[in-house]
Amino acid sequence: MQDAKFTQLYQMAKKELLEDILPFWMEHDVDEENGGFYGVVTREGEPVKEGTKCLVLNARIVWTFTSAYRILKDEKYLALAKRAYDYFLAHFIDKQFGGCYFMLDSKGNPVDDKKFVYGQAFAIYALSEYCRATGDTAARDQAVAIMELLEKHAYDPAHPGYIEILDRDWTYNPGKQGSNINPEGESTKTMNTHLHLIEAYTCLLRVLPTQEQKAKVRQHLNIMLDKVYDKDIHHFKMFFRDDWSATSPEISYGHDIEGTWLMMETAEVLGEKDMEEKAAPLCLKMAEACLNEAILPDGSMIYEYNPVTREIETRRSWWVQAETVVGFLNAWQMSGEERFLDASLECFKYIDRFVVDHEYGEWFTMLGDSGAVLSGYESKIDGWKCPYHNARMCFEIIERYENKA
Repeated sequence: MQDAKFTQLYQMAKKELLEDILPFWMEHDVDEENGGFYGVVTREGEPVKEGTKCLVLNARIVWTFTSAYRILKDEKYLALAKRAYDYFLAHFIDKQFGGCYFMLDSKGNPVDDKKFVYGQAFAIYALSEYCRATGDTAARDQAVAIMELLEKHAYDPAHPGYIEILDRDWTYNPGKQGSNINPEGESTKTMNTHLHLIEAYTCLLRVLPTQEQKAKVRQHLNIMLDKVYDKDIHHFKMFFRDDWSATSPEISYGHDIEGTWLMMETAEVLGEKDMEEKAAPLCLKMAEACLNEAILPDGSMIYEYNPVTREIETRRSWWVQAETVVGFLNAWQMSGEERFLDASLECFKYIDRFVVDHEYGEWFTMLGDSGAVLSGYESKIDGWKCPYHNARMCFEIIERYENKA
């Protein structure tokens, strides 16, 4: 018999996914004029027809509807997944140099052709999931082709890890680094890119179970545990030089709690007892640190903290709350400690009260302390506001609950 609180989480997740998140994207984001999906949609569900189409958003759309089909077995989600996949291959893949463009205009023409490693990771993630759900090995082969380009051009063998951005032809220009790099200018590697590379390479391992891929995924997990994870404070460090020396003290609680369950997922997919035993205590300690330091009385998680200046960023980001629910659910399943399940449920209740837009559908992006939407975050869909974190939260709850039933 399932725990009553887990059952409540499950019921909330199914309702939110099936009645709010997926319907909003299906009803408001399909671009019948130019193909694929709109890149920008207002709060009310009106498309901004000239909005750009970002690699990150479109890869996440492929991943989301593919996962929806795999888990829910409904053909309508497969149709959306195929639409997203076909558009992705036709417009985002660089036919000359390989890999993916970062940004297209509304017509599907490249307007930013740089190779953001973070974006390439999401391409691998999406294509691997598409193969996993449909059996289409061409999707897996495309994911492998992108991975091989990263291994050739973005991987640093001297200090194992990956740089951030390369030009269209995969040349590296240190002066053209971008979104994940901290403003000090010293950083060449980041936690955020490596966190999403590990989920991408792990998903590819599910459909490419070779010894070579296992070795690469094992290396990714060791990088996260040995270089990115700070064993003194049980948080991720965020920005690094070539040699993995840290360049800033900030703590990003959303990435921390997300990393706790993603690293355990990697260890489980690897199926190697020593890696599970290495990862598990660190992941639980990081979940506990997040619980003790970042959860507010209303159940939400704050954004960031600088332990040097003691500045607290209390904005409530939609994706941080989604990852909080999954991370604490995972910690409860690992430890059996009820406080983690309580924290997961209380955060979902906060999401339902404040983050879900019960008038127009989907989720608000960024809230202040009062629960009001912050200025500049009114759009429901843009390059970074996607169906991936919140739908994935629901997928994780559903799968974990049904697999235990």
